[in-house]
Amino acid sequence: MNIKLLSFGCCCLVLSPICSAKHDWFVRPYIGLSQMSDMTLVAQNVESQTGNSDIQLDGGFVSGLGVGYVVHNNLAIELAWEYRSNESTTSLPSINSPYEGNIASNLFFLNTYYVFNTPSSWQPYIGAGVSWAQEVDIDLEEQGAERSYSSDGDTGYQVFAGMLFKVDDTWSWQGEVRYGQMKDITLNAESGTGEFNNLDYDTLTLQLSAVYHF
Repeated sequence: MNIKLLSFGCCCLVLSPICSAKHDWFVRPYIGLSQMSDMTLVAQNVESQTGNSDIQLDGGFVSGLGVGYVVHNNLAIELAWEYRSNESTTSLPSINSPYEGNIASNLFFLNTYYVFNTPSSWQPYIGAGVSWAQEVDIDLEEQGAERSYSSDGDTGYQVFAGMLFKVDDTWSWQGEVRYGQMKDITLNAESGTGEFNNLDYDTLTLQLSAVYHF
């Protein structure tokens, strides 16, 4: 089903029968600040520990690239890729010293935008999308050694709102706030044994985009 969603998005972008219209396509690189909710999850034989574990998360960054098509004056679709990373501190049962590290993800999105008409160059917009994880992973670091736990193929959603400033028919800027969620992820050890269960991946993003229409 995940592959079908991505294939559908690609087909919408590539096979649109009216793709020759001027400035209907756009490309949108973006960078931003990443905030994530602290996590409570279950460790299974992680560093020989089993039980409830806590992950405290600091601020991080996000970067990505979207390619989209304006279906109508107010409506657009987009296929986007994103990398996100946040510093983490992981506490395991019966271990007093927490593990430093980071949690990161490579995600793909199929998004829909609706832009509101205004008499000025400033235009608010809202949108929503479905997400597919190429990878979500967490690293536990101790005395120079690193152990990684990861997952792939998880799905979720995101909603967002922002403000667009139209410079001209070709260029515009976007400021955006975005909330995303993937639930009940299992991270398996990339080497050896052990896993983290019941991880909820909740993200809040504040980002800036430069949009080029062609």
